Amino acid sequence: MKNTFLCLFILLISICSYSQEKQLLPKGVIVDSVKIANTDNESYAVYLPKQYRREVPSAIVFIFDPGGRGKVGIEPFVLAAETYKYILVCSNNSKNGPTDVNLEIANHLFESVSTEFNLNPSELYISGFSGGARLAGSMAVSSGAFQGVIACGASFNEMDKFALHDASFSYVGMVGDKDMNYQEMIKNEEWLNKMMVKNTLFVSHQIHTWPSQKEMLRAFDWLEIQASKNSIRKPKETTIKKIYDENLKIADSLKGKNEMILAIVEYERCNAIYDNRGDEKIKTTIDSIKKSKEYENQISKRDEVSVLENEITNSILNQFDKELKVAKSENDFKFWKIELKKLDDRKTKSKDIAIKNMVDRIKFMTKALVYEAAQESKRNFQNDKLLYCKELEKVIQLYDSK
Repeated sequence: MKNTFLCLFILLISICSYSQEKQLLPKGVIVDSVKIANTDNESYAVYLPKQYRREVPSAIVFIFDPGGRGKVGIEPFVLAAETYKYILVCSNNSKNGPTDVNLEIANHLFESVSTEFNLNPSELYISGFSGGARLAGSMAVSSGAFQGVIACGASFNEMDKFALHDASFSYVGMVGDKDMNYQEMIKNEEWLNKMMVKNTLFVSHQIHTWPSQKEMLRAFDWLEIQASKNSIRKPKETTIKKIYDENLKIADSLKGKNEMILAIVEYERCNAIYDNRGDEKIKTTIDSIKKSKEYENQISKRDEVSVLENEITNSILNQFDKELKVAKSENDFKFWKIELKKLDDRKTKSKDIAIKNMVDRIKFMTKALVYEAAQESKRNFQNDKLLYCKELEKVIQLYDSK
């Protein structure tokens, strides 16, 4: 935490002492690698919107990709950057791994970027995907310097949730319904509501991946509304109306596809744009959906799947922890062969998309769990555990191909 406070202190002080005498970078293209002075080969990717002007303090999004892929991390944000004039920067070095190492890398990034660009201290945003989302959330909680957080495919570390109180930032969660962290993000939304943190959750029909540019633009549409309510930005009324109309169109489309839970979310997001003073027709539609048999059935199925998924996930986690401690599987990976076959059978035999998505989430979670453990074992020179993970990966791949 100390490092996080230090890096944000440096960031805010540097903004005040920004100098115009800096290198000129092209606008409208992703620059893959800008070197960070006084570091061992650290760099970041950057994108300046076409309307960027050095003399005008800019909004910025600091981005963290779990693989340290700066260009990959920036690409989902480009459409939003052009729409709302954000600078985008993404570390080429911060990746899934020790938190203290990533915080030090983030320190270097903040210091370098804040002295390189003319930033508006009231328009600092932070985002990440997967482990990068957890890192972004951690820095937002501990610093209080960011106006908004965009967390994709993961929420907070447990210690950060414990420390979360009186949050001044707006929080956007983004997750796919096939994402291994889908249930986590649903629970995170409930937690944020309980903590009275202004938040919203966008759910797409995707796996564990960065959102598309179009989906990311929707996140920034929502942040634009929050910035307007907080008197940080003054969007035109036509812009607000456009956001409202697009949300309404999506809500109507979801209702037409009988995706009632997601439709309710979109209708309520529409209402929130005008602080629930919107179209009475929307309120009537929401009431009608909530009274419908389709909605009741989908809520019941969602809750049923959540319980089942939690049971299966806990069983897998417990078995893996037990075997990893001794770096040995019981009965030639018998548990894993049985559980993976059960999952495959569930997906094959079920006609319910909720069950199929659940299976995809659990299988992806299992692969990620074993992969991360293998990487940690490699870093710690625990060759017996590394070998166990590699053998388990082979079993998982066998069932993956079925």
